[in-house]
Amino acid sequence: MMRPLFQLGPRLALCAALVRQGSSLCDVGTDHAYLPIWLLKTGKISRALACDINPGPLEAARRDGEKYGVGEELSFRLSDGLRAVSPQEAEDTVIAGMGGELILRIVLETPWLRDSSRRLVLQPMSSVPQLRRGLAQAGFAVLKEEAVVDGGKVYSAFAAQYRGAPLEEGPLYPYVGKLRPGAPHVERYAQKVLRELSAQRQGALHTGREAEAARLEELLAQIQTAYLPQA
Repeated sequence: MMRPLFQLGPRLALCAALVRQGSSLCDVGTDHAYLPIWLLKTGKISRALACDINPGPLEAARRDGEKYGVGEELSFRLSDGLRAVSPQEAEDTVIAGMGGELILRIVLETPWLRDSSRRLVLQPMSSVPQLRRGLAQAGFAVLKEEAVVDGGKVYSAFAAQYRGAPLEEGPLYPYVGKLRPGAPHVERYAQKVLRELSAQRQGALHTGREAEAARLEELLAQIQTAYLPQA
């Protein structure tokens, strides 16, 4: 007897919304393969490859694939990032639930992602400014970005595509990306960024780095003005 389909949590649901209709998918760090299973069972994608660096999660993903009856549309691969994945296996690649520096490493070491027909869906858990900055320097443009609250914490997820030359973005871009003021959860995301930048500013003042403290003070003022409602 087929099990009823589960509902994705807010983070993965946002990632699912950013995947293109009808695409073939690679889910990197798939864990239980909930995302590709849900996308296949709802008919949004045609086929999927679930990848993980560890055998345990990959075996759990296989069991879930059998449990929900996805059949041969979902395949499994033991892989460090995308190292064991070939270009024809994925039009859209999701890398979610990892640190931003690891996500950036995976993207930059995979030459076939530098193709404008490919789509990246990224959901970093940390080091988000480093990820946004590194992608822009490598020529990846963020097409759409949204914020989401999951487990009491606020995150962002975004779709990106290779454009070629390094991209020039404004000074706020590494911190708030393409989030739109007034969109759902964006004010809360901006508040989190302000707390992080304020802590960095205090550290700069404490260590006598006055120029860096002044730069951070200017960023704080700009984000406050652009993203938080004015009294």
